[in-house]
Amino acid sequence: MIRRLSVEKFKLIRGIEIEFSEGLNVISGETGTGKSMTLSALSFVMGKQGKYEEGDTVEIELEKSGESLFLRREVRNGRSRYFINGRSTTAGSVREILQDKISLQGQNEFIKIKRSDFQRDLIDFFANLVTLRKKVSRLYIKIQEKQEELIKLLELRDDALKRKEFIEYRIKEIEDVGISLEEEEKIKMKAEILKKSETFLRNLRLILDVLYEKEGSAFEKIGMALKHLRNLEHIDQSLILLDEKLINIRDSIKEIYYILKEKDFELSEEEIDTINEKLFQIQQLERKYGKPYREILKETEVLKRELISCSEIINKVNQLKEEIAILEKEYQKVCTKLSEKRKKSAPLLCKKVMEILKDLNLERAVLDIAFKKAEAGKYGCDKVVFLFSSHGENLQPLDRVASGGELTRLYLAISLILPPTKTYVFDEVEAGISGEASLKLAKLLKKLSEKMQIIVVTHSAPLCAAGDKNLRTFIEYIGNIPYVRVDTLTKEEKLKEVARLMGATTENTLKGAEELVSIVNK
Repeated sequence: MIRRLSVEKFKLIRGIEIEFSEGLNVISGETGTGKSMTLSALSFVMGKQGKYEEGDTVEIELEKSGESLFLRREVRNGRSRYFINGRSTTAGSVREILQDKISLQGQNEFIKIKRSDFQRDLIDFFANLVTLRKKVSRLYIKIQEKQEELIKLLELRDDALKRKEFIEYRIKEIEDVGISLEEEEKIKMKAEILKKSETFLRNLRLILDVLYEKEGSAFEKIGMALKHLRNLEHIDQSLILLDEKLINIRDSIKEIYYILKEKDFELSEEEIDTINEKLFQIQQLERKYGKPYREILKETEVLKRELISCSEIINKVNQLKEEIAILEKEYQKVCTKLSEKRKKSAPLLCKKVMEILKDLNLERAVLDIAFKKAEAGKYGCDKVVFLFSSHGENLQPLDRVASGGELTRLYLAISLILPPTKTYVFDEVEAGISGEASLKLAKLLKKLSEKMQIIVVTHSAPLCAAGDKNLRTFIEYIGNIPYVRVDTLTKEEKLKEVARLMGATTENTLKGAEELVSIVNK
């Protein structure tokens, strides 16, 4: 519960402290004296966004488990700063602390009950479906993200399919030639040789004959010279040194022979045609792509890697479609569960609301809740429509038939049956309510204040009479500047305030005020 509201500076309020008690706290005062401004200061601490002035500073003291908790917000250098027990914190942390402790309903809040989304939220809060709805929301957002990813991927896939077709054609074109880089070098060499093959081969074979193959070849003659040299070595030992040199010469001749032998070839007409055909294919590719065959082959390896990437994109599309299908199935399952729980909880919500409406002079009022199929979204697939009739017949959508007073009472009834908070704050909750209904409202709030703290800003005499603690706002001028002040009323001052709200402070109205206090406190 709220123990204290301390305002250092906020709009027309300077340096005031308001002590609240348990039960029903009533703030009244003349029109224009800043009653609602005190609640605006409270909403400021609670993190409400708006245009605030430099130096605005408000603090509230809460009672939590028998201990005091101080929450403070101030505007410094154009930025809001939040504090918990004097330590800097965030707006989110403050909201988290207050969300189940204070429910603040301003004058303009009542109109929200006409909106279908607000009506849906009421059912979800009433039936404790927020966690389930969050699951629906997470699934929906995930599906949306996956679908956006799929749209982008589909564009890439279309490009990949076209590119894949081109790459496969190009790779096939090159691989159909079937010539490696090593083979290309040999083919080009053989082709070059073929141009001069007759002269080349004739001279080559003459060399091979002279070196090794024919009788009387250099290899044979060096061997004979070596044999004769060895016959002389026993006569002249110095000739032994020449033995090794002749051996080296003979080995060199043999090595040269084998090198040249590799250049010798016999080609059939068919082999010559094959060489010329492959050479033609290589030249065709080189002309087509404007680069050497070596570079074309290197590019082919790059294209193969790109082909893998294209295939991965295409596979990713299929994989993503499967993921979306699984998520959509799960979403529909959770959505159906949420919808069923909403429909199951709706009659109980209506029953509880109508019970409170009877206490507010709407004995014949009927509330029903209709569900229509809506497009899938973050909050499920339901469009919620509150149907209402103040006389029990011909139910119509709430936004078409309810008067201002009926809306106020409906909103009040719903606020009071939602999962309870420690403190309810109402700004002119009696708007649109008068006469006997106003008296019933005062009694209802008085009864509820036995279980929770209620703070209400009011122009209603019955509500003022029902207060456990009464506060009155007034304007005090310092120089020519008006400032809002708040006084705690004594028992006698409270009676005068009730009398004023009844019309005028006279001896008769004071007696009427005393009687009214007695009636609402029975």
